[in-house]
Amino acid sequence: MALLDTAFSMLHVLFAGLWTGATVFYAWRIHPLLVDGDIGVTPAMAITTGLRWLTRIGAVVFVATGGHMAGTGYADGRLFSDPMGHAVLGMLVLWLVVTGLLEAAIGKIQTALGEGKIQTAGHENETLIRVAATFSVVLLLLGGYLAQPLV
Repeated sequence: MALLDTAFSMLHVLFAGLWTGATVFYAWRIHPLLVDGDIGVTPAMAITTGLRWLTRIGAVVFVATGGHMAGTGYADGRLFSDPMGHAVLGMLVLWLVVTGLLEAAIGKIQTALGEGKIQTAGHENETLIRVAATFSVVLLLLGGYLAQPLV
């Protein structure tokens, strides 16, 4: 069982780093190209589709691995009574917020791109993308806090 727990934890952390990295990179380097109109519709659509799929695959991975970790590490009711459990619950809520922000922003971006409005796609969603990237980093910080051994 310890091997399964380790595998789930590793997959969870690996995917969290990948997803956060992709989100931050998109916000830092790709989205400004939309704002400035320095990227075409086709590559912008491909990149946002990739981020959307990564977010959706992440939803499956995070529910499976995070659910397993919460169920085995906090099965005795500590999820609601322990500060570490509260951090897990906070992480869950924050993950839902980031996922929602990315889904909403990407949907709006792709709609605008479909109409050929590249800069509109960038300007109207800049705040959503920045907030999603910032909160995704906070998620990693919470993950680091939760990585300390349970006592």
